[in-house]
Amino acid sequence: MSDPRSLARAITAIEAGAPAPDSTPGSPTLAVGITGPPGAGKSTLVDALIREIRTRNQTVAVLAVDPSSRITGGAILGDRIRMQQHHADPGVFIRSLGTRGTTGGLARTTSAITLLLRNAGFDYVLIETVGVGQDEIDIAQVADITVLVLVPNMGDDIQALKSGILDVADLYVINKSDQPGAGRTEQDLRASGRTAPMLRTVATTAHGIRALLDRILATPPAVNRATPTTRYALQSLNDALRGFESAIGIKPGTLAVEYPASGDVPIRIIRKEH
Repeated sequence: MSDPRSLARAITAIEAGAPAPDSTPGSPTLAVGITGPPGAGKSTLVDALIREIRTRNQTVAVLAVDPSSRITGGAILGDRIRMQQHHADPGVFIRSLGTRGTTGGLARTTSAITLLLRNAGFDYVLIETVGVGQDEIDIAQVADITVLVLVPNMGDDIQALKSGILDVADLYVINKSDQPGAGRTEQDLRASGRTAPMLRTVATTAHGIRALLDRILATPPAVNRATPTTRYALQSLNDALRGFESAIGIKPGTLAVEYPASGDVPIRIIRKEH
């Protein structure tokens, strides 16, 4: 595993415009996306996963994406504060990234930095997105496995997510499941036709976290996922499309480059309906 200071310098260089590193063929690192709406407890869940991973004597890097101020351009970077108890652990590396206007739930450099961390030899890379809505599904192009974190009594919110982030999730986690309504949320997911595994957790007490990590390990990455290098290229293309959308005056996120499941063509540009 690389020296943390060297990693930090390399990440800073990428954020400043340095090219992404080449991917390491056969890298065993598992990149796990943790996404979901605001208030679902994603940061607390990531913190609990870190602890569980470390009890298994495995290493983990965390990329915590935070929203940037539209006024100053600065990011809150609150995740590093919440996870500071792991600061002295040599088996844990945490870096916060500001979105800086990028849509889709990730920072512009997330994919490139994920490549860097894969090459560094961590057992896991956990990528926590900002609070997302229906169309913010870029995490599926970066992570091997996407975990969607929900909470009880979402009701109409699940319907709002129905045609977006629900479609790319490999696992559903109903966090804060000690609150009333967890069963109803699971029923709503089933009623929407979702068949991916569903788990219940209470991240604040670590309830269900061991089972969640076991399920993550048992979930094979989707066969239609692009290679890490291709994912980086796709995210770069999507970033370029955001500028194009702005130039022609259409809603951000209307156009997207995707890696199709059929494999008939390597990539295609689609127009999303809003």
